[in-house]
Amino acid sequence: MAIALVTGGNSGIGKATAMLFAERGYQVAIAARRKQPLEAVKQAILSAGGLAMAVTADVSSLIEVNQMVDAVTTAWGPIDILIHAAGIAHEGTILDTNEALWDETININLKGTYLVNQAVLKHMVDRGQGSIVNVASDAGLTGGRNLAAYCASKGGVVLLTKAMALDHARQGVRINALCPGPVDTPMTEEMPEAEMAHWKTMLPIQRFASALEVAEAAYFLAHAEYATGSCLSIDGGNTAGGSI
Repeated sequence: MAIALVTGGNSGIGKATAMLFAERGYQVAIAARRKQPLEAVKQAILSAGGLAMAVTADVSSLIEVNQMVDAVTTAWGPIDILIHAAGIAHEGTILDTNEALWDETININLKGTYLVNQAVLKHMVDRGQGSIVNVASDAGLTGGRNLAAYCASKGGVVLLTKAMALDHARQGVRINALCPGPVDTPMTEEMPEAEMAHWKTMLPIQRFASALEVAEAAYFLAHAEYATGSCLSIDGGNTAGGSI
């Protein structure tokens, strides 16, 4: 049975992706910082007849990332697919963003991508096979208002993904980026109602994506054998014209 590791697997896109992979026959390891919601997702997968393990880890910590990968490979064996969905978002222009918020955003979103990809990629290169999907954002392709640090971090994820794809394609590893627009998740539920309504009005498809729709795209990218270095937008048409 193939093994998938999903970071950020305790909620939102990560949770939906973990549930989908388990439903389709994968052993799924889910990782996140908060243990309680992580265990709840694990139990949901087990209750549905799937196989799951939960590992608490801060993706911005080299030690914790290495411990996470070691825990999965020791228990189950080599990781076949990585879906790196862990991330945070802080609103604010560059003038509103203090150094602490900047560092937290870059450390989790960009440094975390570097650390997790590096730890998993070593094993994939040794085996000559593997697939990685990094969850970036449409804001990493076009930019966006009032999201300076987030855009910078996700833009970095997009170009890091492309660079790694070029470096490791001939070693049998495919690496792609998924760039969702607004998604119905606990993160967007915190938005003011007026702001959410405005976003939906501006989008060509006038609604947010469901987490499952994004998970389906992640599953597709993970299995698209001729895709590497690609950035798939699932954003209701936003990047077609920068509507938001």
